[in-house]
Amino acid sequence: MDIELSDLLTSLRAEIDRARLAAAGQDVRFRINSIDLELQVAVEKTAEANAGVKFWVVSLGGRGGGRTAQTHTVKLSLAAETHDGGPVLTDDDVSNLFPAG
Repeated sequence: MDIELSDLLTSLRAEIDRARLAAAGQDVRFRINSIDLELQVAVEKTAEANAGVKFWVVSLGGRGGGRTAQTHTVKLSLAAETHDGGPVLTDDDVSNLFPAG
């Protein structure tokens, strides 16, 4: 089963938000500074009326079906922040326990 890249990012955002809401009021929380993803994606150009390029996250085991697409590795580094630009906290920010550097 292939997943559109936009759907994957939407689901990731929803999971992070769920973790953030679950951590509200907890003594222990983690700050998300960065989210690094490495994905195998298929790039597919369609010739339909709404022609365009689609990015599909490829499931393990390869692709099947009648579509022709090239597979590429994409690395994304995402910075997590709240709607007001603040840090995302999900369980405990323990950064002050470790020495800087």
